[in-house]
Amino acid sequence: MIINDLNQIRNKKFKVIIIGSGLASFSSALKLEKSGIEVLILEAGKLEFDDSSNKFLKVESIGDHNGDFTGNRVRQFGGSSKIWGGNCNPMNSENFYDWPIKKEDLDQYTLEAKKFLLLKKNFFQEKINENLNIYNLAWSKLRVNENNYNYIKDSKFIHLSLDSTFLNFESSNPHTQVEFINCKKKNKIFQLKANFFILAAGGLENSRLLLLSKKVNQDLFNSSLPIGQYYMHHPFFSIGRGFINYKKLKKYFEDNHVKNTPIITCDSHIYIEASGLFIKKKKITNSGIYLSFENANENNDLFKQLRCFAPKLVKEIYDQIKSKEIYEINISTLQEQNPIKSNYISLSENLDPNGLPLARLFWKKQDSEINSCRAILDELGKLFVSENLGRIVTEEYLFDKSIKYEFTSGNHQMGGTRMGINYEDSVVDKNLKVHGIKNLFVAGSSVFRTSGHCHPTFTIVQLSLRLADDIIRYTNST
Repeated sequence: MIINDLNQIRNKKFKVIIIGSGLASFSSALKLEKSGIEVLILEAGKLEFDDSSNKFLKVESIGDHNGDFTGNRVRQFGGSSKIWGGNCNPMNSENFYDWPIKKEDLDQYTLEAKKFLLLKKNFFQEKINENLNIYNLAWSKLRVNENNYNYIKDSKFIHLSLDSTFLNFESSNPHTQVEFINCKKKNKIFQLKANFFILAAGGLENSRLLLLSKKVNQDLFNSSLPIGQYYMHHPFFSIGRGFINYKKLKKYFEDNHVKNTPIITCDSHIYIEASGLFIKKKKITNSGIYLSFENANENNDLFKQLRCFAPKLVKEIYDQIKSKEIYEINISTLQEQNPIKSNYISLSENLDPNGLPLARLFWKKQDSEINSCRAILDELGKLFVSENLGRIVTEEYLFDKSIKYEFTSGNHQMGGTRMGINYEDSVVDKNLKVHGIKNLFVAGSSVFRTSGHCHPTFTIVQLSLRLADDIIRYTNST
């Protein structure tokens, strides 16, 4: 049902109110609907994109991120599903080393998450050698759009109110529960009640909205909660280039019983990561190493550079170029970042159109990122040489700190309301419930305790489906 006038529900108490309408919200709502649980979704944006909404999404950025966050956040029905690339891959076991849950806790939601995200391809992770794995990405075409809007319009259990801006949580029993929320629609303030509340407004916005609630009512949450702290990006940057003999690579995979040998004519990418053993041995974070293949051109700068220190090798490969056995590769990385308290979200002195503080982000890149991807790339280079698969030329900044390098960050916004056991270093528990508040939950990448190198959406949906199950159990027990 579409709610155009909040007056018609101001005296109603919903089972669940969800703030935000992206993939985290929608996956939970659909599962709750199947159990006959009545849900209200509040979306601050409209059905269609409105340029003026960017005024709510500006971020005061301090540190190393100088990008515009209005390009990767959306205040609109469907949230960032409107603009995401669709890339999905699940976190591996090593990513959960510091979480209060394990990979197995989410594995039971893999098939359900794949169905929701319209994924047909199976995920794989295979051992190349003891230090490196090959894995894959799957692409989802799911976008929460007008078809989903029409579905909600006919639903008996899912209610949707657009252009409804969440303002804050309220309670006369702080440190215990949320009694109602304040929201704004058509310049009027409404108080809405529910048994349970789910904050699913996005990686940055979840922290901002909790901080806004804390600003209004300082006693609402335990003062120790590190709201906004341990924020993480996935820095993405180019780290090298080279060439590879596909015929030899294929034979190497076959000899080492790697089932998912890449077919270059079908997919121009290979994705490689460090094994858990290598990560522990080198004391590094993980990196998703992307090898992009192109037809080799003997006249390009790469081979001119190689001629200087390996003339015999270059002479040997020219015949292989003509027979199309040799491919050029560009190498980039999606890098895991250590969670640290000094990367954090706070409230800015700059205000949004409603007069509320915008987000302020302090974020800096870390030496561990370069050290980690250098270690993994070095291991890949050793494999190329030892098996005569090809050669890699690394970017100079990997070895010279004085050289500045360009990177993309901010597309994946994680942390800020991280999961954990203790109040001092986490905001939500293993069931995504805010510490000390029995009916308030947070969904989305802001609950990630570590980032891994994986695209976060698949894990977000798994966590959201698990959260829906928990709320179904809570509801049935009361």
